[in-house]
Amino acid sequence: MELVDLVPNSLTFRVINTTDVNDEADIPDGYTGRVRRYLEGSLVYVAWYRDGLLQNPGRSNPAYRRLRSDGKVKYELFYSHGVLDDPASGAPAVRGFYANGAVHYEEHYRDGKRNDADDGSPAVRKWRNDGSVRHELRYVEGRRSARPRAMLTA
Repeated sequence: MELVDLVPNSLTFRVINTTDVNDEADIPDGYTGRVRRYLEGSLVYVAWYRDGLLQNPGRSNPAYRRLRSDGKVKYELFYSHGVLDDPASGAPAVRGFYANGAVHYEEHYRDGKRNDADDGSPAVRKWRNDGSVRHELRYVEGRRSARPRAMLTA
């Protein structure tokens, strides 16, 4: 089902296409707009596309947001031209959440490859439900690294 919505954009509104689907095969080739995927009547995810590729609709809005059955965010993914990419310096491309809303994990990407963040944060960081860090993994251009990127370039 194709809809046209008015969405607030700063002090104005923008017109966007919205397609509600029950199957990914229902997403038109080369689609530009928002896709809402439903399963058994519940919203499962919201994805944003430009020319058929996942693309963030704005700096602080992810291209893909997966929801739990209660409507809370399970995880979100930031894409640029169809590949995972950190949306801003220090901001992760992937963020997962516990059912209570606390951050469970974050992953940094550059051009679709895991990579330590520009601010030196490890590419992968996972937390326990109590908020303590469970573990951190470092990557450089998609390959595991034992040391922080700053130490590799020095």
